[in-house]
Amino acid sequence: MNGLRPFVLPVAVLFFAQALVAQNDIRVFVEEILTPTSISEGATVTYFIRFQNTEDDTVYQVILRDTLDPRLDINTFSMVDCSHTCQLVRDGSNIIRWYFDDIYLPDSASAGPNSVGYVIFTVQPKPFLAPGQTILNRACATFDQTVSICTNEAIIRIEYEAANVDQPGDEFSLKIIPNPNHGFFEVRSSTDTGNQPNHTLAAEWWISDITGRVVWDGRAENIAAVSNQVLLERPAPGLYLLWVKEAGRLQVKEFAIIR
Repeated sequence: MNGLRPFVLPVAVLFFAQALVAQNDIRVFVEEILTPTSISEGATVTYFIRFQNTEDDTVYQVILRDTLDPRLDINTFSMVDCSHTCQLVRDGSNIIRWYFDDIYLPDSASAGPNSVGYVIFTVQPKPFLAPGQTILNRACATFDQTVSICTNEAIIRIEYEAANVDQPGDEFSLKIIPNPNHGFFEVRSSTDTGNQPNHTLAAEWWISDITGRVVWDGRAENIAAVSNQVLLERPAPGLYLLWVKEAGRLQVKEFAIIR
């Protein structure tokens, strides 16, 4: 890997990185804001739910439960991936349960990241949702039928169509496509530099796991023209961070790798 020059992360970014090591959480990938147009065109919401054994010993069963908002169409529910073998049960309503029997999940104090499990699934909002609405989602995990821990609330907002207005000082925006992925993806810039053909902006970028371990790094001479393919060698499934540093600024994008 290429060498990286040391630098000091902003406090907000440090807090963000630490928050990603939270024990039980739920997050929305790719789009957290939808519009009536994107919904009518079949927008899909991807949920990533993590659970961690924070008890003092190995747990043998985990039951994960998610009650979807009725504005999400349960008929479009589709599993993407899960960390361990499980049985999926749908109760005929918007309630989804994952039974992880004989999971043998070690405790966080002795196993660190190996004490974490996850599920990833997609679902589509129902049509004709009006701007101003908010869809919340929270899941709860029960360990050995004794201790239950619930996640934060993931938020999806329905808003009016955004105006295409350039924001000063916002030189570039990056996207990871697809997300989630299997360790092979593209990092794309959404910035159009057609009006500044001579403008280039060099950047360093690297990928770390949630523990901060760097698993890939590189450098782009012109970040505005970036369309780079990344192939990670035998990556473990889980949550990762893409870090991009340019002109003293740091941008962080999260993505998931599935089996």
